[in-house]
Amino acid sequence: MKFKKISIAILCIGLLLTGCQKPEEDTSVSRTQFVLGTVVTIALYDNGSEEILDQVFNRLLEIENLMSANLDASEIGRINSQAGLEPVRVSDETLAVIEKGIYYGQLSAGAFDITMEPVVHLWNIGTEEAKVPDMSVLAQRVAKVDYQKVQINRQDQTVFLPEKGMGLDLGGIAKGYAADDIVRLLEGQGISEAMLNLGGNVYAMGMKEGASLWKIGIQNPFDSRNEYFGIASIANKSVVTSGPYERYFEEDGKRYHHIFDSSTGLPIENEIASVSVIADLSMDGDALSTTLYAMGIDNGIKLVETLPGVECIFVNQDKAVTISSGLEESFTLESSEYHFAQ
Repeated sequence: MKFKKISIAILCIGLLLTGCQKPEEDTSVSRTQFVLGTVVTIALYDNGSEEILDQVFNRLLEIENLMSANLDASEIGRINSQAGLEPVRVSDETLAVIEKGIYYGQLSAGAFDITMEPVVHLWNIGTEEAKVPDMSVLAQRVAKVDYQKVQINRQDQTVFLPEKGMGLDLGGIAKGYAADDIVRLLEGQGISEAMLNLGGNVYAMGMKEGASLWKIGIQNPFDSRNEYFGIASIANKSVVTSGPYERYFEEDGKRYHHIFDSSTGLPIENEIASVSVIADLSMDGDALSTTLYAMGIDNGIKLVETLPGVECIFVNQDKAVTISSGLEESFTLESSEYHFAQ
């Protein structure tokens, strides 16, 4: 398999180097709002309107109310509360995302697992309650993690977790689904040029000003969130980045991040500083960014080279960058601190 190694840092998802400003005579609208547990910015550059943005954010709220593990009344919340008791009937959308999550569990041999909710909830990273859990309690939670135990009845459209204490968390895939769904909504409204940023899940829709590729800065994982080390030139693609720098806390001088090993419940420790996935579908990029981080650079590259419409950018702790073969013409390093891996 042919691939080129590069020195890169993580995807700078909020940093668009496209000059997203339009001439004053052109009409464009944008909105930023907190939804799906993150800050979402949607910018429409042709045929956009406040009414369309209303539709977009209403749809995002609908998805949150279906799929958030933090809402007791959501479909995921009800599945979790009924674990070990009875199946829960769900919408087409939720069922599709759960099935896609199980697919990525199979593809990654469990490196990606949508039943990590008991572990994620125990660590509470990203909240004021974050702390290193008792290891015996953690072991009990890990015993409840197994995507293969999720029972789906397509005829009845139900989902069942067979053991009490099990729980679904679609945080590693639902934002990607939401981005793809909004793209479909915008296409139905006649929008052909837009930029979506769902808390780091970026989708560049159409061509910039109808003629050129969007240039997306890839976040420097060793610096502030407004710094980038490379640029990916894309159109009608999603860019999603994962890395230990995103969400973490420190206790007794040690840093603990939010990407867990599904077999131990502990934060994964490896040489990767960040991994960015460029994909046709944001849901694929969302799930794969976590999956590839867990798999490591060599195995991750091998997997990506088998997946159509998917490319990746790895950055290791030495600022060496490795890219998949399809990015050789569309990715450039912009920082002298980074180098392509040998």
